[in-house]
Amino acid sequence: MSSTFQGNLLAQSYTIKVVSDTVITTGVNHISWESVEPRWSGDIIMADWNPSVQLKTVKANNELKGYQTTQHMMRSYEQIIREGKKVVAGINGDFYKTGGVPVHSQLIDGEILKLPVQRDAIAMDEEQRFYLGSFSYSGQLEILAPSTVLAIDGVNMAREADQLIVYNQYYGDSTQTNAYGHEVVLEQLDFRPINRPELFRVVELEDYEKGFIPDGHVVLSAHGVKLPYLQALTQGDSVYITHGLLQDQRPISEQPALVEFIGGSKVFLHDGQVDGNWPERHPRSALGFNSDTTKVYLFTVDGRQESSVGMSLTEMAEVMKYFGAAYAINLDGGGSTTLVANDKVLSSPSDPTGQRRVSNAVLLIKEQYPH
Repeated sequence: MSSTFQGNLLAQSYTIKVVSDTVITTGVNHISWESVEPRWSGDIIMADWNPSVQLKTVKANNELKGYQTTQHMMRSYEQIIREGKKVVAGINGDFYKTGGVPVHSQLIDGEILKLPVQRDAIAMDEEQRFYLGSFSYSGQLEILAPSTVLAIDGVNMAREADQLIVYNQYYGDSTQTNAYGHEVVLEQLDFRPINRPELFRVVELEDYEKGFIPDGHVVLSAHGVKLPYLQALTQGDSVYITHGLLQDQRPISEQPALVEFIGGSKVFLHDGQVDGNWPERHPRSALGFNSDTTKVYLFTVDGRQESSVGMSLTEMAEVMKYFGAAYAINLDGGGSTTLVANDKVLSSPSDPTGQRRVSNAVLLIKEQYPH
């Protein structure tokens, strides 16, 4: 790669200079880059995309609500990662609402935290293939005896009239529901990705106080027309739960088996085509891949600072294309923009207090082979 690149964007010329290109570990580089006019400075983690590399999503405090810095989430995950793997880098994730709840859905190891919204996202399947774009939800509970299929109305959210809601450990210790419904505690007998049925068994109902979500269990909560179906379940009964995140009209069984998912605002680079819809310049974060998916990019540009004014989505797309990206999704930016590698913050956060506590993050995990 040459040290400089001259481009022309909407009749404005600019020059990208690679300040440094450093090997972090085998197949993973940190690229520091800058531009004089416009004033830009940014960082990229560029990694070979192969079976030794994994993208992993994490949630602040391992709960639907909650904030942590990207660096803190990386450190926490480093404590539980299995031997032979290392958290090499991390970037802040989705936009978020009050309490640190992500705007979009999120999957962690195939477990769903909330329903999707009409914004773009990135998902990964078991083979680490990625899927970009919008997703819709379709969930169902299958009771084996008598044979019954009920639509699931929500995940980890307040239960409304005539609804069936699924709660898991990310919601907290309690469903916080009122007394007008009925709830059943389930233990999971197999673990399958999203878009595949998972087998559960009803546990002893009297062992748990109403609304309590035991560790490692799921709670079904029903009201109104769906309530009698849960009331008919007894200890030992088996049920299947299927959570679907769908990109098209194919049946759930034909959808990819997804294990990781995180939201953004827009896929602004698709097969090399630029589709930027955010003209204001801000600090920005993005996740991308090259055309043959042999490289993955964790990209940030600083902003709101004298040394860097930030970018529009179109500008970010053009610069990412120079570095080889053909696909990219915009993550939360502004003061949330943070890129960390080997426990060092590479980007220059725009908040005066430094790293902002955010809702979730994307980690780059790599197998560490003995020498």
